[in-house]
Parts: sequence; C-alpha cells; structure tokens
Amino acid sequence: LPSVSLLQKSSSSAVSCHATGFYPDRAELLWRRDGEEIHEGVEKGQILPNNDGTFQMSVDLQPPSGEDMQRYECVFQLSGVKEDVITKLEKAKIRTNEDSSSQMLIIIGVLAAVIAVILSVSAFILYKKKNAKRPPSPVDNKEIQQQMLQPENPSA
Repeated sequence: LPSVSLLQKSSSSAVSCHATGFYPDRAELLWRRDGEEIHEGVEKGQILPNNDGTFQMSVDLQPPSGEDMQRYECVFQLSGVKEDVITKLEKAKIRTNEDSSSQMLIIIGVLAAVIAVILSVSAFILYKKKNAKRPPSPVDNKEIQQQMLQPENPSA
C-alpha cells in the first residue's frame, strides 16, 4: 500500500493529499466530506512515475473557511485492492512549510546564543591574559619596601 500524506504550503493555501509508492498506476485519489465524494474546490493531479517503478499522485482541496476540518477525508483506492486507505483531515496530520520556518527560527536563536557565549568566554580569557602580563603595582608600605630590599640572613 502507498504512503499517504497531507501537505500544505501555508495556512491559507489548499491542502494536498499526496499518495506515493503504489503499483500499478490504476488508482484513484479523492476527497470526501461527511462520507460523500466532493468535486467542488478539488483539483486532481496526474499519476506520475517514481524512479523505483512505483507511482505517485495528488489531489488538492480548498476547504471552505470556518468549516469543521474533521468532516473531510482523503481516500486512496488502488485497482484490485478491496481496502481503501483513508486519511482524515486533521491539523496535526498536515505537514506544512510554516512548521519548518518556526523550527528554523529556533535553530537560529540557539546558534546566536552559542556564538554569544563563545565570544564572551574568548573576551574574558583575553582580558585575563592581558592583565597577567602587567608588572605588579609598587608597594606603598615603607616597612615592606625595606624588608624586600634587605638581603635574607639565614644565620639570624
């Protein structure tokens, strides 16, 4: 049996029911509302060959706005097979490009945060290295200065 997917470019575009991986090429793909086949707002695509010798096809549905999506289903029928492949129209089952764009924003945000951390750590390390090369500050206390200047006397 084929793989049947629901695809949508954006929330305002048609929902495409796409079946792929079936053989032979004698198949039907249709939309039903409340169990009845519909033709209004439906655009059928051609059966096209895949590289592996199987076939694919799509049928698009422009669902009326405000109508309950669950009333719709995509039905795949293959010649010689009694059982239909039925895919209910549900938001969770629709794959969209909008999902990938929001994932891309998350990825970009995480990468920006990682780069910011790396730059901060690098700046801190450079700051520490620069400060380590400075000579020590002069001693203000006169007693300590004298002690430092006097040679150590091991016999005392």
